Amino acid sequence: MQLTSAERESGRLQEETLRLAVQAVKVNGYVVFEEVLPPDFISGVRAEFLRVFEEHTARTDPNRGANRYQMHLPFQAPFCDTAITANPLALAVIDQLLGPDCVCHYFASDTAMPGSDYQAVHSDIHLLFPETELSLPAYSVVLNIPLVDFREDNGPVEIWPGGTHFMPGGIEMQKLAPEMHSQSVLMPAGSLLIRDMRMWHRGTPNRSQETRPNLALIYSRPWLKTKYPPIEIGAENYDRLSERAKQLFRFENIS
Repeated sequence: MQLTSAERESGRLQEETLRLAVQAVKVNGYVVFEEVLPPDFISGVRAEFLRVFEEHTARTDPNRGANRYQMHLPFQAPFCDTAITANPLALAVIDQLLGPDCVCHYFASDTAMPGSDYQAVHSDIHLLFPETELSLPAYSVVLNIPLVDFREDNGPVEIWPGGTHFMPGGIEMQKLAPEMHSQSVLMPAGSLLIRDMRMWHRGTPNRSQETRPNLALIYSRPWLKTKYPPIEIGAENYDRLSERAKQLFRFENIS
């Protein structure tokens, strides 16, 4: 969805935009707000990310397939900026889906390096009642922020929209997915991809010569329990957060 300049500058969605964005996630599994974060801001975040990422890859093997890394982010500037952790445009939608008492419990990144390959089609979260065929409201949502333009050649995420987030238990995902419609999410750097965690997706090959970094934050209903490690947040950094951001990270390891 293309936001108006007034929406981007004020950090406030028009009523109709919000209504349609929430409906898109509920029906299709995702929505994209294009070019929300300013280029200068994204450029600074990308430069710092690549510095941290280079240090990480020097001591760690790929952990999401060939030449593909999941890396937890340090909770420090510029990554903990409110524009990332508590973006008002993203939260307007997330609050409608999960409720205003939701929490953020995952602060990381997904980076496809040149030479990465296809991932297996997967969903990012367990079903609450896999023994049934219940289709439940959203209980966990991921926010992705691309730090470069997502193009066909640099490993964009591929998604299966239109209902896979309503997946009941017992579905043969790997056999069924090739018979279904999928599409690459192509979006400019600084966009916001808001996606139901249950939605089917996979990483695709990065055939370019440059790293394709993507920030990932997970917001969930406060009662949801996952196996993700707690986010380590220094007390000084936590104290600098906005009141909303403090609420979002209230269950993490603040020390």
